[in-house]
Amino acid sequence: MSGYPDRKYIYDVFRNFHDPPEGTSKFFDYVDDNVHWQVTGQHRFSGTWTSKKDYYDATWANINTLLAAPGYKLEVPGGEEGVIVGQDGWSVIEMKTVDTKVKSGEPYKQHYSWHCRWNREGKIVEAKAFLDADHLEKVLGGEQRRQGLA
Repeated sequence: MSGYPDRKYIYDVFRNFHDPPEGTSKFFDYVDDNVHWQVTGQHRFSGTWTSKKDYYDATWANINTLLAAPGYKLEVPGGEEGVIVGQDGWSVIEMKTVDTKVKSGEPYKQHYSWHCRWNREGKIVEAKAFLDADHLEKVLGGEQRRQGLA
């Protein structure tokens, strides 16, 4: 890859989320091992991590225990045109959950905006995730309480 990833490349990476759990695993192939990842807000899954493993273990691994199979299913509502790409490796991706429920059956209808910086090798090296923290606390926090994890 000579330059930063283009819109189609980024969209194709995020389309992996539409096929959980295999697609989720494929998505993380495009995340640099030393990524700087921040989940904004003041909630149980907010924080800043400086490695893919630490980010995954603190967020995805914990959330996966709360979700009914197949897990997080996400879509980019605007399709490829919904991906905004800058000239300096930054992109903005809007995502929404699709048919995602916690194990008790309650729907988890989340809306995200991820701001990602890519390197010239096609990997995410920095990300900031924005989401509806109140909804996260209500649904995922509620599921943690039901499971005796909170």
